[in-house]
Amino acid sequence: MEIWIAEGDGKRGPFETYLVRGRIEEGDLSGDELAWHKDQDGWVKLREMDVFRSAFEISDEDVSVALPPPLPVEPYPFLRFFARWFDISLYLLFFFFLFRLAGQDFVPMALGPFLYLYFLPCLLLEVAMLHKLATTPGKYLLGIRVSSADGKHLSIQAALVRSLRAFIVGLGLMVSPILTGICHVYCLWYLLRRKEAPWDTMTTTRVVAQNPQVSAVLRFSLLFLTVISLLFVVLRPALDTRFEEIREEVMQRAGEVR
Repeated sequence: MEIWIAEGDGKRGPFETYLVRGRIEEGDLSGDELAWHKDQDGWVKLREMDVFRSAFEISDEDVSVALPPPLPVEPYPFLRFFARWFDISLYLLFFFFLFRLAGQDFVPMALGPFLYLYFLPCLLLEVAMLHKLATTPGKYLLGIRVSSADGKHLSIQAALVRSLRAFIVGLGLMVSPILTGICHVYCLWYLLRRKEAPWDTMTTTRVVAQNPQVSAVLRFSLLFLTVISLLFVVLRPALDTRFEEIREEVMQRAGEVR
């Protein structure tokens, strides 16, 4: 078969099929050139000819395979840290506020099994928000979203597994400040090294974030300080009572020593 090809200001040819295929394999022809042969009604793109279509399909596959891997996502550890603690502080504010309204003293309860259960509602709320909204209040304020590997919202199961691992590995069950601090150090090291948190590795979830604008940072900071201040106001009566008990115990022991 003899092929004519439109190149430059005119047409060139005729070329044998094997010569044209050789130029395609060498990259001399992109496939967008117009071509014609005697059994064809009009000029068409070279890649649309039946005799050469397979050559361009192979070429396209080779190009797709040769593409470099996607760039690693920035981990943004401090954004995620403050977003997490905003959510925790907001939950604790509502939780202890309801306790005060009910007239309950939560200090004695913190010494029993209650210590391992009081954070369960927060966990379930986070699961629901990640499933429906792909974010939480703290993450929303800082422009952070959590999705599956294909960019969709997390399923209930994936959101539950992720939140449980974040609660256990990232927060140490919130039963001891020392344990929580150790978990934070480990997760920071893991995040900086792997570019993803331990719970994201297991659930193959993606955390999409970007550097927030100054206005967003200021708004977040003011809201965070407000939540912390209100939490201190709610906890102050119980803390004052606890500090007074500790002071009396110390004075009593000092008197026994004398």
